[in-house]
Amino acid sequence: MMRYAKVVVNTRVQPRRTVLGDEPAVEEENGSTLGKTFHYSIPPDLRDEVRLGQLVVVPFGSRRLQGVIFGFDEESPVQETKDLYEVADATPVLSHAQIELASWISSYYLAPLIDVVLLMLPPGMARKTRVILRLSTERPLPAGLDAEHRAIIRMLQREGEVELHTLGRRLKLKNHRSLVDGLARRGVIVKRSELAEAKVKPKTERVACLDGDVSPAVWERLRRAPVQSAVVQYLADHGSTPVSEIYSELGVSSSTLRALAAKGHIEFTEQEVWRDPLQARTFVPTTPPKLTPAQDAAWWQIEASLHTAGSEVFLLHGVTGSGKTEIYLRALHELLAKGQQGIVLVPEIALTPQTIRRFGARFPGRIAVLHSKLSMGERYDGWRRIRDGLVDIVIGSRSAVFAPLPRLGVIVIDEEHEWSYKQERTPRYHARDVAIKLAEITGCKIILGTATPDVVTYHRAQRGQYKLLHLPQRIMGHRRRIEEQRARYAIEAERAGVKEVGEGYDDAVYMDLPPVQVVDLRQELKAGNRSIFSRALREAMKEALAAKEQVILFLNRRGATTFVMCRDCGHVMKCKRCDVPLAYHFPEDALVCHHCNWQTIVPDACPSCHSERIKHFGVGTQKVEAVTKQLFPEAQIVRWDRDTTGGRMAHEEILERFINHEADVMIGTQMIAKGLDLPLVTLVGVITADTALYLPDFRAGERTFQLLTQVAGRAGRSILGGKVIVQTYAPNHYCIEAASGHDYEGFYKEEMEFRKQQRYPPFSRLVRLVYVHRDAQRCEEEAGRMQRVLQQKIARLGLPMIDLIGPAPAFLSRIRGQYRWHLVVRGRDPHSLLGDLDLPLGWRVDVDPVSLL
Repeated sequence: MMRYAKVVVNTRVQPRRTVLGDEPAVEEENGSTLGKTFHYSIPPDLRDEVRLGQLVVVPFGSRRLQGVIFGFDEESPVQETKDLYEVADATPVLSHAQIELASWISSYYLAPLIDVVLLMLPPGMARKTRVILRLSTERPLPAGLDAEHRAIIRMLQREGEVELHTLGRRLKLKNHRSLVDGLARRGVIVKRSELAEAKVKPKTERVACLDGDVSPAVWERLRRAPVQSAVVQYLADHGSTPVSEIYSELGVSSSTLRALAAKGHIEFTEQEVWRDPLQARTFVPTTPPKLTPAQDAAWWQIEASLHTAGSEVFLLHGVTGSGKTEIYLRALHELLAKGQQGIVLVPEIALTPQTIRRFGARFPGRIAVLHSKLSMGERYDGWRRIRDGLVDIVIGSRSAVFAPLPRLGVIVIDEEHEWSYKQERTPRYHARDVAIKLAEITGCKIILGTATPDVVTYHRAQRGQYKLLHLPQRIMGHRRRIEEQRARYAIEAERAGVKEVGEGYDDAVYMDLPPVQVVDLRQELKAGNRSIFSRALREAMKEALAAKEQVILFLNRRGATTFVMCRDCGHVMKCKRCDVPLAYHFPEDALVCHHCNWQTIVPDACPSCHSERIKHFGVGTQKVEAVTKQLFPEAQIVRWDRDTTGGRMAHEEILERFINHEADVMIGTQMIAKGLDLPLVTLVGVITADTALYLPDFRAGERTFQLLTQVAGRAGRSILGGKVIVQTYAPNHYCIEAASGHDYEGFYKEEMEFRKQQRYPPFSRLVRLVYVHRDAQRCEEEAGRMQRVLQQKIARLGLPMIDLIGPAPAFLSRIRGQYRWHLVVRGRDPHSLLGDLDLPLGWRVDVDPVSLL
């Protein structure tokens, strides 16, 4: 048995340097603060108990902290080690594969290991340390204390013991920690640390059951107490029953149950209740449809791989509506039959209800869902059910990639191109790339599905790193479904573009992708049309609504107007904390910052020159909604953006309203562009395609193409057909031309030429370094200092294939009162420059950034 455990401790360990060049204040065991572990001696009484991946309690300085065992050693790199205190959970919280994955994420994304570990645990499991204070009984109170010290002592004299956090909050002392430390050094105060209670625990409910068999004599006595007799009879018929059910079903009171318990007829126990967000749902089972020839060809290759050892990555490139989800379902069915399990990632919580419906209908009772909108208890119970092998399929957003399935066989990543798979905070991991690494570790398969692959992903598939599969045709449905649609919508004649293949009732019916009409807004202005709706879009909406069909209007900008400006001096109203214009919002009648949510009233006069000639410019989803109501007052409208989806079930409620045709028009931001299947939508209108096209980011063109192609794919997904109208000031831009022609290959060719010329991915790799500070000059100086340090290191190590871009102020140069400067490391292997660099406080690292803004 190994003598030492290597433990990742739940605390931040980092150099306390504030600028480059200072010496670290922390002595490291393993050279870097990122993959930090600490060695602890294993006491003899724990040597048969400790296991890899367990949650343990350890001493750390004067504190008791939680940690996770990451390995064992026969020797320790330090002379003196402390003993483990206890094993907090006998069942490991991390598997061997997760430990290996966490180490890779920490190394690759240059992130502290403890931050990665916390990603893999359910919220509430990590317990914080409470510092408890009391006055010493061994030292007299010193004379000459200042008012703040005396206030601390008076509170402790009055209350005995006080938690450090509570003391600071109640006394409103900003420097309470240093004041307490000073008193502790003088022996006036004694500090004690203990682990706080876990924020989440298993939920239990009280259950009643009969205490043995009921004898005839007991039944005879109960005849004189009919209410008690009814309870006993109910328990005899139903067995152990929650007391809440007994109250509701029989209408009895708690005194009745207490009386029965006192007589020894029943007993109470506590029974755990799973908090399952899917518990109240019912799923109508469905059978697999017949595959189309293209689906069959793709499935044949995936099926063959599922029966071989080792990981493999498939890129399933299928146009919108081509049947990619059916391939996912087949893969899961095949693996479940072998006793394996799977994870399905979706880019947005908004897509989760639709995905749950489809997968729940095919695999009822075998799925769990994980995402941030669930309660802490639901996520905790879901994690435990997954770890214990009680479910076979996990559906969720990016963090579901860490679901602890014990027999993982496949990970499906739907809409793999989506930026939301990249985490914005440390550790800034990409769920797609983490999944691929996890597949290498476990030998599972990866299926990446999308109509608009990430350029880097497609390049890898072209080079043979991934297996490329195509689904080139849109499936409108199988003949059975088409007949149902004809009857439901009273359609006699086929719409243009319908192509029937085969004569069987289960054969597929294809349809062309919807035609896209590009409207040049410059010409609209010349014609005197200053409305946000072109003449073509307004007429198309009129026709669709008259036919009782549905319309989607897309604009990737929320609010009513985008900025407010004085027409005399040009002053723009900006956020006091962020260097961005404030957007006007109708309901609040306020100017709102979309980055920190700071709000203020709209001034009557310009704060700079006092002119009253203030005007609103730009358009957001609220303005689109208002204009739509003016033009089509009879239409029912729903708006789907961040402002309307604050509630836990808001996404699902909005989607259900639209699916049930309780609304005719849906107006939304990028949420509505992601994989929704809405058969009554026959018209999609893009209010302006240029929103992000000219941002200073090398991915701006790719992002625009993907959004336009995806939102266009919401139209024409039924026998009703459909069309798309795209309004733009740049109709000849290659991204808009390619999107309007549903031409991914054309876009890919143009984009790769641009990337090659500029040495952007996939022709290099990028690491973005961002320095954040409240002082603008300090920010600029530290960014310049970082550039010089890195340039010197490049020269010293001889790394000619690595260069630096910047430093420069970030496009969003101040957010929440913090100034931001950044520089980008570009090269084939930026880790050769950055891998062993311990950054001072204030620096943020983003490996493989999806945005440079």
